[in-house]
Amino acid sequence: MGEEFRVTLLGEFTIEYKNSIISDQINRSKKVWTLLEYLIVHRKRFVPQDELIELLWADGTSRDPINTLKVLMHRVRTALEGLDFENSRRMILYRNGAYGWNQDFKCVTDVDEFQRLIFESELETEDVSRKISLLLQAESLYRGHFLQKKACEEWAIPISSYYRSLYGRVVSDLAKLLFEHKKYEQLSNVCEKAILLEPHEEQLYIYLIQVLIQTGQLEQALDLYHHATGLFMKELGITPSEELLTLYKDVVKTIKTPEMDLSVIKNRLDESKKEIGSIFCEYEFFKLVYHLEERNMERSGEPAHLCLLSVVDNNMVSIPSRRVLNRGMESLKTTIQYNIRSGDVFTRYSVNQYLILLSNTNYDAANTVAQRLLRTFKIEFPNLNIVLKYSIQPITSSKEERM
Repeated sequence: MGEEFRVTLLGEFTIEYKNSIISDQINRSKKVWTLLEYLIVHRKRFVPQDELIELLWADGTSRDPINTLKVLMHRVRTALEGLDFENSRRMILYRNGAYGWNQDFKCVTDVDEFQRLIFESELETEDVSRKISLLLQAESLYRGHFLQKKACEEWAIPISSYYRSLYGRVVSDLAKLLFEHKKYEQLSNVCEKAILLEPHEEQLYIYLIQVLIQTGQLEQALDLYHHATGLFMKELGITPSEELLTLYKDVVKTIKTPEMDLSVIKNRLDESKKEIGSIFCEYEFFKLVYHLEERNMERSGEPAHLCLLSVVDNNMVSIPSRRVLNRGMESLKTTIQYNIRSGDVFTRYSVNQYLILLSNTNYDAANTVAQRLLRTFKIEFPNLNIVLKYSIQPITSSKEERM
């Protein structure tokens, strides 16, 4: 007949015919959309009633599933009337106890086009510009994860995982090519979109930071590094990779432009003194301060201690749930910052721990500081269902370690 229907399955579900369109944004029963989506995804075969009943009423809530399915199919056909297609009632057919898409009507889906473009890009080994173009077209089709409203439904999960892996491959290949050919604006757009869809992919942040470095946006690169490492620590409990740490060090080395006027430099340093509380820093910087403290001890002989504060649940062993832990760690950070000396430094050491460096402090004084932090935290945040544990270790100078 020549009729063609264009279907999007990546992100929002839509069916388009000429100038008319229907989508899962229309307020209809969830089961109506599930039934229609399932039949389109499996459009190359007729789906038996039993399979559809298992899909829609696996919990056995329908007393008369066959007739209920017929009623639901009537609602599907009513929804398809929104396409302004005179034969909409014949788009879904019934045959020998099964329902299926009418093969007389061509159905073009974005996932088919997505896979075709990827396949063509993999065959292209000589023309880099064409390869990039094919990958960009594939990337543009991925407007969201497969049937994102059905993300938690058992039947959709493996299909969604498959297309997510394809998308990850497209972004990885595309990012590498765009970076190599200095197409920074396109690379930035690709990575920013991908981060919205896959916020825990570290390599995306690495590419974005590299773009910011290459385009001279060093402050923004540093901000993105802090955002990424904070996100990974808070949600995954992992520290940054060596590659990300190397980028961070490169930014820190070059972020200050040369300044010949010493009075200007002094004014900038004086500005930093206005911050209230002790100093919270990145773990890499904390290690540097630790090594400086070791050297100072060789010269001054003054003791120094490390204090490790850990957030655990009420059984004193396990880490609390993510929501409770995140709130607890943010609250504990505030307690530490305003209840130790302004010259002391601390850092987040793991998903549930802070590490504090207490200089010029003996063991008893360090214990007093830790106990004060525990008491203050309990007073300031009495409703948090967590427990704090601490341990203290002396810092030994490198000279003592050699003896």
